[in-house]
Amino acid sequence: MTYVNVPVNAFRKFALERLCIVPDLVAAKHEFMFGGKKAIITLPPLEKESVPYEQRRIECRAWKTDWHVPIEYDVHSLDVEIEVEEPISVPEALRQLHPNQYELLQPPEREQLDKIVSETGAELHKAFAHWLRVLRWKSEIGYIGEPSISYAGGHQGGGGAVLRERSTGHRMWLQGQTVFAIGSRAVTVDQWQATQAALSSGKTPPVWFDFLFDAEMRINNNDLVGSVLSLAISFEVNVRFVFSRHLSMASIEPVIIEIFDQTNLRGLLNRLKRTRDWNDNWAAATDLSTLNSLMNRRDGVMHSAKVENLDPRELRKTLAAVKKFAYFTCDVLGLS
Repeated sequence: MTYVNVPVNAFRKFALERLCIVPDLVAAKHEFMFGGKKAIITLPPLEKESVPYEQRRIECRAWKTDWHVPIEYDVHSLDVEIEVEEPISVPEALRQLHPNQYELLQPPEREQLDKIVSETGAELHKAFAHWLRVLRWKSEIGYIGEPSISYAGGHQGGGGAVLRERSTGHRMWLQGQTVFAIGSRAVTVDQWQATQAALSSGKTPPVWFDFLFDAEMRINNNDLVGSVLSLAISFEVNVRFVFSRHLSMASIEPVIIEIFDQTNLRGLLNRLKRTRDWNDNWAAATDLSTLNSLMNRRDGVMHSAKVENLDPRELRKTLAAVKKFAYFTCDVLGLS
């Protein structure tokens, strides 16, 4: 039996929700180095009309009324590839046959291929997760790929309340239906290119963005307590990084930094205006009233379990304030 050395890539399709793109990004790619290996993210091409609707990986979601010109597409899955460093030695016949031809390989050979595909499968997951973090960061669309959660007693499938005659059960009045819809913004070409630039240069989003986007996901899924905590973590990490960055650039004794780490966040926030770099740009990006209110909500949840008056509309305003501060500090600290 003739053996050949074959260069290979690990490949997998990944499903995701709430990725919307402009038409120019159909079949677009991102290429970058991940863990010392080349990784490729590829969006799907347009489907043929013969493909059943439920199997389509991409579909038009918005178009101009004149001539039905597409302006936005929903992407339901994408391809991820990573180069495997060393070629694999396999019988030449495997290059033309269906996968997993066990009878052509000895047990040690099968074990080796199982090990390679298992290890690279884990790398594919990590590369996809890294790419998704950077895309959310650079597009400022934190809900790309977020899960949808259905709670017991939620709105799905149960309908509204009904007034029924007590003795007969006859329905006399139905509750009006309320439609809950969360909009989606399309990733633009500029945002796609900014993501490619960040991936190519090895940049990763500051950790406070992970908690910021987690808070947005929780608001979207009506987890208001979780959203308060995630927003507070995002903001606190952000503020402490701002101060610690200044300290690290000065000749400060390590013990001073340890003391700083114990400082109350509200004390830091209220002294932010006294820092040397504070100016009109900082003032425009820092909604101190809303950010102090976030601390009050966090304290109420953490210290007194005050959860009954949380309002998703107010939390979205808070989210906007934390997000504005997050991107501003990221830029001025040279992390973008």
